[in-house]
Amino acid sequence: MLLMLVAFLGGLLTVLSPCVLPVLPVLLSGSVGGRGRPLGIITGFIGSFVLLTLFLATLVNALGLSVEALRWGAVTLLLLFGLTLAVPALQLRFELLAARALPQGTGRGGDGFLGGVLVGVTLGVVWTPCVGPILASVTTLALSGQVNAFAAAVTLAYALGVAIPMLGVMWGGRRLLHRPALMNRLGRIQQGFGVVLMLFAVGMVFGVDRRIQTALVENLPFLQQLAFLEETPAVQRQLEQTLP
Repeated sequence: MLLMLVAFLGGLLTVLSPCVLPVLPVLLSGSVGGRGRPLGIITGFIGSFVLLTLFLATLVNALGLSVEALRWGAVTLLLLFGLTLAVPALQLRFELLAARALPQGTGRGGDGFLGGVLVGVTLGVVWTPCVGPILASVTTLALSGQVNAFAAAVTLAYALGVAIPMLGVMWGGRRLLHRPALMNRLGRIQQGFGVVLMLFAVGMVFGVDRRIQTALVENLPFLQQLAFLEETPAVQRQLEQTLP
C-alpha cells in the first residue's frame, strides 16, 4: 500500500514537471471537440501506458514489431487526428464512421470519445516522464518478464496519478474556451489545435520531442527533487523487499 500510494503521488508530481511540456499540445487537444473527448483521452492513456510499461517486451516479441514501429504507429494516429480537427469535413466523416462501428445505444460515436481514446493511446506511447525509483523498478521487472499483480497495481496507481491532473487541465481548458467571448471562435480554435497536433507529429518523426525531454532533464536538476517521496528510507526498504 505504501508503494502504491507513493506511486500515485509520484504521478501527480510528474505532471507538474517540465517533462510534460513536449506533449502538452496533445493533452490540450482534449479541450476542444465533443464532451466525451477528455474521458476518451484519459481512458486511452491509462490503458496504453499500463500495457506498454508491463508488456512492451512481450508485445514486441509476440508481434515481431520494434519499439520504433509502435512509435511510428503513434505518429500516424496523431497526424490523422490532427487532420480531423483541422478539416471539419474529415471530423464529421470520422464521427459517422465511429458511430457505425460502435454498438447501437452506446452514445459514444459523436461525442468525441473514440477520437479521444486514439489520442490517449498515442499519449501513452510517447509519454516518457521523469519516473522515480518505483516505476523504474517495475519497468526493470517487466523487461525481465517478471510481471505480477503488484507491479500492475503500482503502474496503474502511477497512471491514475498522472491522469487526474490531465483531466483537470482538459476540463479547465473546455470551460475557458466555452466562454461567451470565445464561443464564436471555437471552430477556428479547434482547427488551430489540429495544425499544432500535425506539427507535433512531424516533430516526432525527427525526434524533436525526445530531444526536448532530454534537454529538460539534463538542464533542470531540480526535476530530481520530484522523486523525494520515493527516496525516503521506508519506501526504499519496501522496494528492496517487494521489487528485488
